[in-house]
Amino acid sequence: MIKNKKQKFFTIILLIISLFTITACGNQSASTSQQGKNVSQGVTDKEILIGHLGPQTGPVAVYDYFRKGIDAYFKYVNENGGVNGRKLKLIAYDDQYQPSRTIKNAKRIVNEDKVFAMLGDPCTPCNSAARNIFEKAGIPMVMISSGAQQFVNPPIKNYFGSSILNYRVETRVFVDYAVNQLHAKKIGVVYQNDDYGKEGLTVLKDSKNIELVAEVPYVAGDTDLSTHAEHLNKAKPDAIMVLGGPTQAANLKKELYKIGMKDTPYIVSSVGANDRNLFKLAGKDVWEGTISAAAFPMPDVSNDPSMKTYVEQFKKYYPNDPIDGFAQNGWAIAEVLVEALNRTGKDLTWDNFFKALNSFDNWDGSIYEGVTFNKNNHYGLTTMILTQAKNGQILPLSGRITFDPDTTEITYEK
Repeated sequence: MIKNKKQKFFTIILLIISLFTITACGNQSASTSQQGKNVSQGVTDKEILIGHLGPQTGPVAVYDYFRKGIDAYFKYVNENGGVNGRKLKLIAYDDQYQPSRTIKNAKRIVNEDKVFAMLGDPCTPCNSAARNIFEKAGIPMVMISSGAQQFVNPPIKNYFGSSILNYRVETRVFVDYAVNQLHAKKIGVVYQNDDYGKEGLTVLKDSKNIELVAEVPYVAGDTDLSTHAEHLNKAKPDAIMVLGGPTQAANLKKELYKIGMKDTPYIVSSVGANDRNLFKLAGKDVWEGTISAAAFPMPDVSNDPSMKTYVEQFKKYYPNDPIDGFAQNGWAIAEVLVEALNRTGKDLTWDNFFKALNSFDNWDGSIYEGVTFNKNNHYGLTTMILTQAKNGQILPLSGRITFDPDTTEITYEK
């Protein structure tokens, strides 16, 4: 009887230990061992899995150029030996710019694909919807394609930077330019009615030196903006700002053109403007003169060696696609990721990767003007230029404009 009790006791203890071990192994997503090396999930001796969620189809499928730019750079790196002996593998899913699809794909890429990091996901509302999933998992979120404040201030441990400019900073610069250079006092704004558009709208509402004469929202899937154009026409603004995507920005300007509002200055968020595809979407004459901003110059006006490499390689992999715009962003953020991977070395853990990212101090080895990260600054991009659409090109309209995250001051290069 005593012997049976002892056997039962030891059996229970062994079961508890076994369950504890299984649970611990199941939760060990961030640290495994491969041939003596300490690495995180998504890493083998031969490859590194990188994820990307974004629209490949649907009304804003133009954002798929982010993915193409990433893919082109990964192919270029792999053909030249990879990263510390490992090849890069991109796993990308189409969310059609719909947050519900993003959530579904986020769970899949975290729980099934188990990628090492995510790179350049577009769509602010989509990123907002999936944030809890990625933050809980701890997966590095590198240069997501959203300039929303919530992802960089205050800093989140696993979120590093954006492929595009911070929306609030960008809008502050737009207001300053409209007032001091265009002598505009009355502003009309058309904005995407979600976390993306409302970021810049907050800045406009807080601006003391302008009168906001029209606030016209649209939903992300909208393509007919004729009513929006009529609202602006009635308001008679001195300048129009569009805080929205490329399809809507192009369609709105076409409608404005039809009703005779050809000469009103048209300022568009960089997410919706810096791509020569817009000359096709809106029409060459219609898109002419559009003002925006960028974190790097267009390929045609840059002598940077990194830019020349980008042009040669992107044309090689995607010969029928335009070389400027969102594809540039995709290439640039992939450059940032690979630099961080190289700095991390063979022991590719998330903690080591985060330390490597935090060592970026105005790094200029990519086509970006400069990239900076530290424990208190996860903006990544803090330098921009204003641009203007002219004769089928996107040309610089200003010198370097720099934002200081610590002081919130904006400095203009003379």
